[in-house]
Amino acid sequence: MKKLLKEPLLHFLLLGCLLFALYSIVNKQNDNENIIMIDDYDMNNIIASWEMQWKRLPTDEELKSLVDQNIKQEIFYQEAVKMKLDHNDEIIKRRLAQKMQFLSNDLATINEPSDEELKKFYDAHFEDYLTPYVYSFYQIICSQDNRTDPKNDAEQLLSKYSDASFEEMKTKGDVLPFPYYFENTDANEINRQLGMQFSEALETTTTNGWMGPISSGFGYHLVYLVEKTGPQIPDFESVKKDLLRDLEYENQKNLNEQILNEMKKNYIIKFDLDADKFDDEFIDFLSSEVKN
Repeated sequence: MKKLLKEPLLHFLLLGCLLFALYSIVNKQNDNENIIMIDDYDMNNIIASWEMQWKRLPTDEELKSLVDQNIKQEIFYQEAVKMKLDHNDEIIKRRLAQKMQFLSNDLATINEPSDEELKKFYDAHFEDYLTPYVYSFYQIICSQDNRTDPKNDAEQLLSKYSDASFEEMKTKGDVLPFPYYFENTDANEINRQLGMQFSEALETTTTNGWMGPISSGFGYHLVYLVEKTGPQIPDFESVKKDLLRDLEYENQKNLNEQILNEMKKNYIIKFDLDADKFDDEFIDFLSSEVKN
């Protein structure tokens, strides 16, 4: 049964059922398209939308006004369709295409991946979930706001105080609102505070010695790297939620592609383009891309 639920053909049939159900809901006026029916489903949606916005139920007068607005919108919509105002309207096309996309997305979430599937996905993509570098280091900065040539000043400090103690070096830099000592700080946090260029420079920095200058958005830093821990492979349980999110997204993307390919089979796609602007080679290229 589980295997059957994962078959692409079944997904496509389910999509067809969903589309049929949606068509039935939208077209409740089967025999007379001029009938506008407000039923329990519509009223519940109207009330729920109001309650979500205002955090309370509507009064009778407010509900009547909402129903009147709904009827007005439905009348305008049906008249617009009769006049074919939706024809070649890019906004309407985009919205309807999005609704089709949402339907296929819903199909992809019918079956939540099992632990076995998650572990298989984890084994194939564990490198995407490696923990970031973790650093412990001292730093001082020659601020670009306080100095004419902060890079040169940092180079001069390094030349003069390369063997200085932590306490002595602490007084040589400018004061800015981040710590002198970063302890067990991962690369993501360093990116946030000092920028990616700074954290990338730390990857190639050796421990036990002042070095630099390393640039950031604030100026130029001298760094004493105390400890560096490289990326680690996380255990399965610690990244299970991320795995579930990513596998569901991949399943969704694959299913959307399958459904689109099935739908494409019902269409003949032709190009009628100006030969002076688009040569046969380009049209052949377009045709091959559409078929793929």
